[in-house]
Amino acid sequence: MTAQSLLPDVFPVLDAGDFVLRRIELSDAAHWYSYLINPEVTEFTSTEVESQQEIVEAIQDSLDSFAGKAAIRWALALKDTNEMIGDCGYNRVDAWNRSGALVYQLSRECWGRGVMTRAANEVLRFGFERLDLHRVEATVHTGNRRSVRVLEKLGFRREGTLHGYRFAHGSFYDCFIFGLLRQEWRDAHPIR
Repeated sequence: MTAQSLLPDVFPVLDAGDFVLRRIELSDAAHWYSYLINPEVTEFTSTEVESQQEIVEAIQDSLDSFAGKAAIRWALALKDTNEMIGDCGYNRVDAWNRSGALVYQLSRECWGRGVMTRAANEVLRFGFERLDLHRVEATVHTGNRRSVRVLEKLGFRREGTLHGYRFAHGSFYDCFIFGLLRQEWRDAHPIR
């Protein structure tokens, strides 16, 4: 079994109420850049952006990763304007182990409204129901209380601490690793 057998050929669009999860396009570069240059958004991540050109390259990498069936990352966009306000997806899809690594970021203006919890839940639904993933994991900077809360609301369990796991902003930092199995997610979210 290869990753090609898990990810679809056509990029899926996911409906999440007042916003949509869609493919990230090159035209999203300005919006993505505008929220990633906010130090509050990237404080607890390994994201370091110095130019909008880096975002253009990241978008192309994302498109190439999907085409290569290795990863999938959605733009989180407002339905009424199509403006990108965040991103969410799997930066790794492992077909052999039927697992994925969840990642997400959200514009500062949208914090505290449950937006990422809803978006990530739709990404999990896609992973567990459409890709038949068995496990999804996420790593979170130990100081990122907001992200820890999102994962806990989604049913993830903290499984341990990865010491010196990531390097960003000039130093190595520890991460919590969280995991969620398909059956645990299904128990909390019956198939609709």
